[in-house]
Order: sequence, then structure tokens, then C-alpha cells
Amino acid sequence: MSHSDTVRRLLKIFETFNVPEAMKLFAKDATYQFGNFPPAVGIDQIKQAAAPSHMDFIKSATFDVKNMVEAGGGVVACEIDITYGTTDGRTITLPCADLFRFNEQGLVTEMKIFMDATPLFARPGSA
Repeated sequence: MSHSDTVRRLLKIFETFNVPEAMKLFAKDATYQFGNFPPAVGIDQIKQAAAPSHMDFIKSATFDVKNMVEAGGGVVACEIDITYGTTDGRTITLPCADLFRFNEQGLVTEMKIFMDATPLFARPGSA
């Protein structure tokens, strides 16, 4: 399985909100960082960071990979549109860029998510 295949598999797992299953694709000492939040290091911290408080607002998420580049050296970058279904009935599509690094065993050692999630927290009609 290529690193790009692993990224696609991981995103499909994230669509199901199955964080424990997703953690099977991460190295034990991996780093995960969402936006400007501090990095989470290690499986326990990543589990907590991957299921943050904004999940209370989300009932579904679909990842549409627009572009993916496997740069070599275990690095994959991808451009994604993420469509969220919110608990208040809205559908919000947000652009996102992710950077992944892999170890020799094919496990994610670093995942960085570059995205402005502000619209998820906006009250309807407050734009």
C-alpha cells in the first residue's frame, strides 16, 4: 500500500468518526496538529485532539480529495474539501490542506491540518 493509499484510507475512517481505528495507522510517538492548536504527541493525546469539542456540532463529514502529491521521503501533501453536516442542519464545505509524514513501517508519524474551522462555530445568520 502506498502512502497516498494510507491517507485515503485514514480519511475514510475519519468520515466514520472511528478514532480508535484511525489510531492503528499512526506510530505510537506520532504528532498531530490541527491549525494553530498545540501539537498532540503520542496516541493518547492524538485521540483527544482528533475528537475535540467541535465534534459536538458535527453529525457528518465527507472528505473530497482534490489533489494529492507523494513527494518522496515518506511525505504526502493533499488538498481537500471537507463537507460537514452540522447538528443544526447546515451543510458547510471548507477547504483544507494536510501534510503527512510516514515512517519506514508505513505508519503516520506526523499529520498537520491547515484549515480555518471558524464557520463550524458560527451561529446561523451571524455571518
